[in-house]
Amino acid sequence: MKKRTKEAANMFFSAFLVLAYIICSYFILKLSFKLTNATAFSIVNLAVVVVFGVLLFYATRVGDGKQIVRFSPSVLILIVLPAAYAVSAYFAVGLPLHEVMVQNEIVPHLAAVALGYGLPYTFLSGFEMVAAEDVYFPEHFEDKNEVEEEE
Repeated sequence: MKKRTKEAANMFFSAFLVLAYIICSYFILKLSFKLTNATAFSIVNLAVVVVFGVLLFYATRVGDGKQIVRFSPSVLILIVLPAAYAVSAYFAVGLPLHEVMVQNEIVPHLAAVALGYGLPYTFLSGFEMVAAEDVYFPEHFEDKNEVEEEE
C-alpha cells in the first residue's frame, strides 16, 4: 500500500473513531440520565468525556514508525494536574472551587477531556520515522540504538 493511501486511510479511520465515539457517548449519556444518584450520573458522564480525550489523543497520533515513549513533566504540570484538580474539585465538597465547578458544568467536562488527552501525552509523543538507511541496513540501525542507549 502506498504511503499516501495509508495516511489517507489512517486519517479516515481516525475521524471515524471520533465520530463513532460521539454517537456511542450520546446513547451512553441517554442511559445515564436514568440514574437517580447524582454522583453516579456525574461519574458516568465524566468517564465518557475522559474516554473522548483518550480517543482524541489516538486520532491525532497515528502514523508510521515506532512509538516514542518519553516522560513530559511540562504536560504533567500544565495539563494533567490542573485537570485532575478540576475533576476532583467537582466531586470533593471541601476543596476550593467546588462551588464554581458545580455551577458551571462545562468546566469539569473540559477538564475531563484535558485529563483524557493529557495522561497518554505525558508518556507518549507520537511516532518516529525510520530513516531509509535503517531499513536497508538494519545492523546500522541496531548499532545506532546501542550507542544511544549507552549515552
